Amino acid sequence: MTSKYKFTKLLLITTLTILSSSLAIAEEFEATLDWSKRVELSTPVNGLVQKVFVQPGNFVARGDVLVQLDPRVFKANLKFAKAKLTNTYEESKETERELDRQHDMFDRSMLSEHDLQTAKNHHTAAHSSYLQAQADLTKAKLNLEYSAIRAPFNAVVIHSNTVKGQVVISETVAPPILVVVAEAKRMLARFYVVGTKANEIVLNQGVKVTVANNSYQGKVKSIALESEPSKQGLYAVDVIFDSKETLLRAGQKAIVSL
Repeated sequence: MTSKYKFTKLLLITTLTILSSSLAIAEEFEATLDWSKRVELSTPVNGLVQKVFVQPGNFVARGDVLVQLDPRVFKANLKFAKAKLTNTYEESKETERELDRQHDMFDRSMLSEHDLQTAKNHHTAAHSSYLQAQADLTKAKLNLEYSAIRAPFNAVVIHSNTVKGQVVISETVAPPILVVVAEAKRMLARFYVVGTKANEIVLNQGVKVTVANNSYQGKVKSIALESEPSKQGLYAVDVIFDSKETLLRAGQKAIVSL
Protein backbone atom coordinates (compact mmCIF):
# COMPACT_ATOMS: atom_id res chain seq x y z
CA MET A 1 0.00 0.00 0.00
CA THR A 2 1.58 3.28 -1.11
CA SER A 3 1.92 6.34 1.10
CA LYS A 4 -0.32 8.30 -1.26
CA TYR A 5 -3.07 5.63 -0.92
CA LYS A 6 -2.75 5.59 2.85
CA PHE A 7 -3.03 9.40 3.00
CA THR A 8 -6.11 9.41 0.75
CA LYS A 9 -7.78 6.70 2.86
CA LEU A 10 -6.99 8.55 6.08
CA LEU A 11 -8.37 11.78 4.63
CA LEU A 12 -11.58 10.00 3.56
CA ILE A 13 -12.05 8.44 6.99
CA THR A 14 -11.50 11.79 8.70
CA THR A 15 -13.99 13.53 6.41
CA LEU A 16 -16.64 10.87 7.01
CA THR A 17 -16.07 11.10 10.75
CA ILE A 18 -16.55 14.86 10.71
CA LEU A 19 -19.67 14.58 8.57
CA SER A 20 -21.18 11.88 10.78
CA SER A 21 -20.42 13.98 13.86
CA SER A 22 -22.13 16.97 12.27
CA LEU A 23 -25.15 14.90 11.39
CA ALA A 24 -25.30 13.58 14.92
CA ILE A 25 -25.15 17.06 16.39
CA ALA A 26 -27.67 18.69 14.03
CA GLU A 27 -31.24 17.87 15.08
CA GLU A 28 -34.52 19.09 13.67
CA PHE A 29 -37.80 19.52 15.53
CA GLU A 30 -41.24 20.36 14.23
CA ALA A 31 -42.48 23.62 15.76
CA THR A 32 -45.50 25.88 15.65
CA LEU A 33 -45.29 29.67 15.36
CA ASP A 34 -46.86 32.03 17.83
CA TRP A 35 -46.62 35.73 18.67
CA SER A 36 -43.65 36.65 20.85
CA LYS A 37 -46.08 38.71 22.95
CA ARG A 38 -49.81 39.31 22.53
CA VAL A 39 -51.47 42.25 24.26
CA GLU A 40 -55.11 43.35 24.34
CA LEU A 41 -55.39 47.13 24.40
CA SER A 42 -58.22 49.07 25.96
CA THR A 43 -58.88 52.32 27.82
CA PRO A 44 -60.08 53.09 31.35
CA VAL A 45 -62.26 56.01 30.19
CA ASN A 46 -65.71 56.23 28.61
CA GLY A 47 -66.22 57.87 25.26
CA LEU A 48 -67.32 57.79 21.65
CA VAL A 49 -64.93 56.33 19.06
CA GLN A 50 -64.08 59.19 16.72
CA LYS A 51 -61.66 57.40 14.41
CA VAL A 52 -59.98 54.02 13.94
CA PHE A 53 -56.60 54.43 12.25
CA VAL A 54 -55.61 50.80 11.70
CA GLN A 55 -56.81 47.52 10.28
CA PRO A 56 -55.65 43.95 10.92
CA GLY A 57 -52.28 43.39 9.27
CA ASN A 58 -51.08 46.97 9.65
CA PHE A 59 -47.63 47.53 11.10
CA VAL A 60 -47.48 50.32 13.67
CA ALA A 61 -44.66 52.02 15.53
CA ARG A 62 -44.51 52.58 19.26
CA GLY A 63 -46.64 55.60 20.19
CA ASP A 64 -48.80 55.57 17.06
CA VAL A 65 -52.46 56.37 17.70
CA LEU A 66 -54.58 53.32 16.89
CA VAL A 67 -58.01 54.48 18.07
CA GLN A 68 -59.08 57.99 19.02
CA LEU A 69 -62.08 58.71 21.21
CA ASP A 70 -63.84 62.04 20.78
CA PRO A 71 -61.51 64.32 22.78
CA ARG A 72 -63.85 67.30 23.22
CA VAL A 73 -65.29 66.22 26.58
CA PHE A 74 -61.83 65.39 27.90
CA LYS A 75 -60.45 68.76 26.77
CA ALA A 76 -63.39 70.56 28.38
CA ASN A 77 -62.83 68.69 31.64
CA LEU A 78 -59.15 69.60 31.53
CA LYS A 79 -59.98 73.28 31.01
CA PHE A 80 -62.41 73.19 33.94
CA ALA A 81 -59.83 71.46 36.15
CA LYS A 82 -57.25 74.16 35.36
CA ALA A 83 -59.72 76.92 36.23
CA LYS A 84 -60.68 75.16 39.45
CA LEU A 85 -57.01 74.83 40.42
CA THR A 86 -56.43 78.55 39.89
CA ASN A 87 -59.49 79.45 41.94
CA THR A 88 -58.70 77.14 44.84
CA TYR A 89 -55.10 78.33 44.87
CA GLU A 90 -56.19 81.94 45.30
CA GLU A 91 -58.66 80.94 48.02
CA SER A 92 -55.97 78.98 49.83
CA LYS A 93 -53.53 81.91 49.70
CA GLU A 94 -56.21 84.32 50.91
CA THR A 95 -57.13 82.13 53.91
CA GLU A 96 -53.42 81.82 54.66
CA ARG A 97 -53.03 85.60 54.72
CA GLU A 98 -56.16 85.89 56.85
CA LEU A 99 -54.79 83.30 59.26
CA ASP A 100 -51.59 85.33 59.59
CA ARG A 101 -53.65 88.43 60.44
CA GLN A 102 -55.67 86.45 62.99
CA HIS A 103 -52.47 85.17 64.58
CA ASP A 104 -51.20 88.72 64.88
CA MET A 105 -54.43 89.85 66.51
CA PHE A 106 -54.41 86.87 68.86
CA ASP A 107 -50.84 87.63 69.93
CA ARG A 108 -51.98 91.16 70.83
CA SER A 109 -54.93 89.74 72.78
CA MET A 110 -57.38 91.27 70.31
CA LEU A 111 -58.85 87.91 69.22
CA SER A 112 -60.28 84.95 71.06
CA GLU A 113 -58.87 81.46 70.74
CA HIS A 114 -62.16 80.33 69.23
CA ASP A 115 -61.91 82.89 66.40
CA LEU A 116 -58.30 81.87 65.76
CA GLN A 117 -59.32 78.21 65.51
CA THR A 118 -62.09 79.18 63.09
CA ALA A 119 -59.51 80.90 60.87
CA LYS A 120 -57.32 77.80 61.03
CA ASN A 121 -60.26 75.62 59.99
CA HIS A 122 -61.03 77.89 57.04
CA HIS A 123 -57.45 77.72 55.86
CA THR A 124 -57.31 73.94 56.25
CA ALA A 125 -60.51 73.54 54.22
CA ALA A 126 -59.28 75.92 51.50
CA HIS A 127 -55.91 74.17 51.27
CA SER A 128 -57.60 70.78 51.09
CA SER A 129 -59.73 72.04 48.20
CA TYR A 130 -56.56 73.19 46.47
CA LEU A 131 -54.95 69.75 46.87
CA GLN A 132 -58.11 68.11 45.55
CA ALA A 133 -58.04 70.45 42.56
CA GLN A 134 -54.45 69.38 41.86
CA ALA A 135 -55.55 65.75 41.87
CA ASP A 136 -58.51 66.54 39.60
CA LEU A 137 -56.19 68.28 37.14
CA THR A 138 -53.87 65.26 37.05
CA LYS A 139 -56.85 62.98 36.45
CA ALA A 140 -58.17 65.23 33.66
CA LYS A 141 -54.76 65.19 31.95
CA LEU A 142 -54.60 61.40 32.17
CA ASN A 143 -58.14 60.97 30.85
CA LEU A 144 -57.27 63.10 27.83
CA GLU A 145 -54.18 60.98 27.32
CA TYR A 146 -56.20 57.76 27.66
CA SER A 147 -58.66 58.96 25.01
CA ALA A 148 -55.99 58.14 22.43
CA ILE A 149 -55.17 54.44 22.39
CA ARG A 150 -51.55 54.11 21.30
CA ALA A 151 -49.27 51.24 20.35
CA PRO A 152 -47.11 50.36 23.36
CA PHE A 153 -44.34 49.02 21.10
CA ASN A 154 -43.60 48.30 17.45
CA ALA A 155 -46.39 45.92 16.54
CA VAL A 156 -48.67 44.40 13.98
CA VAL A 157 -52.44 44.63 14.46
CA ILE A 158 -53.95 41.15 14.44
CA HIS A 159 -57.53 41.95 15.37
CA SER A 160 -59.82 44.94 15.78
CA ASN A 161 -63.41 44.98 16.99
CA THR A 162 -63.78 48.75 17.09
CA VAL A 163 -65.67 50.96 14.62
CA LYS A 164 -66.29 54.67 14.33
CA GLY A 165 -69.26 55.79 16.40
CA GLN A 166 -68.96 52.95 18.89
CA VAL A 167 -69.62 53.89 22.52
CA VAL A 168 -66.93 52.69 24.92
CA ILE A 169 -68.09 52.15 28.51
CA SER A 170 -65.30 51.20 30.91
CA GLU A 171 -66.95 51.67 34.30
CA THR A 172 -66.82 47.97 35.21
CA VAL A 173 -64.43 46.03 32.98
CA ALA A 174 -62.46 47.83 30.31
CA PRO A 175 -63.48 46.33 26.94
CA PRO A 176 -60.71 45.21 24.58
CA ILE A 177 -60.35 47.67 21.72
CA LEU A 178 -57.49 46.21 19.73
CA VAL A 179 -55.14 43.28 19.88
CA VAL A 180 -51.52 43.76 18.85
CA VAL A 181 -48.34 41.73 18.98
CA ALA A 182 -45.04 42.79 20.46
CA GLU A 183 -42.14 43.58 18.20
CA ALA A 184 -43.81 43.07 14.87
CA LYS A 185 -40.73 41.46 13.31
CA ARG A 186 -40.18 38.93 16.09
CA MET A 187 -41.88 35.58 16.33
CA LEU A 188 -41.85 32.58 18.65
CA ALA A 189 -41.42 28.98 17.53
CA ARG A 190 -42.39 26.30 20.05
CA PHE A 191 -41.43 22.66 19.91
CA TYR A 192 -41.52 19.80 22.43
CA VAL A 193 -38.79 17.43 23.58
CA VAL A 194 -38.35 14.66 26.14
CA GLY A 195 -36.82 15.49 29.50
CA THR A 196 -33.34 14.17 28.70
CA LYS A 197 -33.18 16.30 25.55
CA ALA A 198 -34.48 19.36 27.43
CA ASN A 199 -31.50 19.01 29.77
CA GLU A 200 -29.12 19.22 26.82
CA ILE A 201 -30.57 22.47 25.45
CA VAL A 202 -29.10 25.73 26.72
CA LEU A 203 -30.81 29.09 27.09
CA ASN A 204 -29.78 31.61 24.41
CA GLN A 205 -28.45 28.74 22.31
CA GLY A 206 -28.34 29.70 18.65
CA VAL A 207 -30.73 27.84 16.36
CA LYS A 208 -32.06 27.97 12.81
CA VAL A 209 -35.79 28.29 12.16
CA THR A 210 -37.15 27.33 8.76
CA VAL A 211 -40.61 28.48 7.69
CA ALA A 212 -41.90 27.83 4.17
CA ASN A 213 -38.35 27.28 2.85
CA ASN A 214 -37.12 30.54 4.40
CA SER A 215 -34.51 30.34 7.16
CA TYR A 216 -34.11 32.67 10.13
CA GLN A 217 -31.57 32.87 12.93
CA GLY A 218 -32.97 32.61 16.43
CA LYS A 219 -32.11 31.64 19.97
CA VAL A 220 -33.67 29.57 22.75
CA LYS A 221 -35.75 31.83 24.97
CA SER A 222 -37.15 29.39 27.52
CA ILE A 223 -37.23 25.70 28.45
CA ALA A 224 -40.23 24.46 30.39
CA LEU A 225 -39.63 22.97 33.83
CA GLU A 226 -42.99 21.19 33.80
CA SER A 227 -44.29 18.88 31.13
CA GLU A 228 -47.69 19.44 29.59
CA PRO A 229 -50.22 16.65 30.29
CA SER A 230 -51.58 16.88 26.76
CA LYS A 231 -48.09 16.29 25.36
CA GLN A 232 -47.48 13.05 27.27
CA GLY A 233 -44.48 14.11 29.30
CA LEU A 234 -42.89 16.40 26.70
CA TYR A 235 -41.38 19.78 27.59
CA ALA A 236 -41.95 22.98 25.64
CA VAL A 237 -38.96 24.85 24.23
CA ASP A 238 -39.55 28.38 22.96
CA VAL A 239 -37.34 29.96 20.34
CA ILE A 240 -37.37 33.66 19.49
CA PHE A 241 -36.32 34.78 16.03
CA ASP A 242 -36.38 37.84 13.80
CA SER A 243 -38.82 37.36 10.93
CA LYS A 244 -37.25 40.31 9.06
CA GLU A 245 -39.69 41.80 6.55
CA THR A 246 -41.74 38.62 6.16
CA LEU A 247 -45.25 38.64 7.61
CA LEU A 248 -45.61 35.33 9.42
CA ARG A 249 -48.73 34.08 11.16
CA ALA A 250 -49.39 32.33 14.44
CA GLY A 251 -50.11 28.66 13.86
CA GLN A 252 -47.76 28.25 10.91
CA LYS A 253 -45.52 25.21 10.97
CA ALA A 254 -41.76 25.50 11.24
CA ILE A 255 -38.62 23.43 11.64
CA VAL A 256 -36.13 24.26 14.37
CA SER A 257 -32.58 23.04 13.83
CA LEU A 258 -30.30 22.75 16.86
